[in-house]
Amino acid sequence: MRSLEVAVTHKEDLVQRVDLDRGGFLDPGPPPSPRTELRLPTLAFREVSAGGTGIADSEIALLGNPFNDMGRFGFQVVASPRHADALLVTGPVSRNMAEALRRTYEAMPEPKGVVAVGNEAISGGVFAESQEVLAGVDKVVPVDVYVPGDPPRPGAILHGLLLLTGRMVQRLVGGFLR
Repeated sequence: MRSLEVAVTHKEDLVQRVDLDRGGFLDPGPPPSPRTELRLPTLAFREVSAGGTGIADSEIALLGNPFNDMGRFGFQVVASPRHADALLVTGPVSRNMAEALRRTYEAMPEPKGVVAVGNEAISGGVFAESQEVLAGVDKVVPVDVYVPGDPPRPGAILHGLLLLTGRMVQRLVGGFLR
């Protein structure tokens, strides 16, 4: 079964755990409860490219096309972090962008959320061992939702935004789709 619903609220839920003594996968337990602070009728987000290739940025741009139509969920892009409820961050955080990302996050009003979009934003991706990269977004600002993929599909990004707003339940737990 193919599913776009791969966003998670805990990075550990992207990994399957194995019991070596028993020779099987560990039961990850139930999915975490949805977040309630950002249950808003609309969600304004600011996109920040913290470094990287720009591929995930192009997938975020596809959220506004008629097929994905993020507007039907009340999602919109804003130019200022002062008007944003959430940050969508792409790419690994480069040393040059760390302070700008931190300041952007601090400029947002409470309650606020952060979505790490793509493998590079989650762990640094192929750039993780570079001297100029600090690794994933959670090394600089707290992350509420992780959307894996290289690049993640627009449907997965939409699922991540819906997960952030508490309108959907997380389906990927401990590396298993539920």
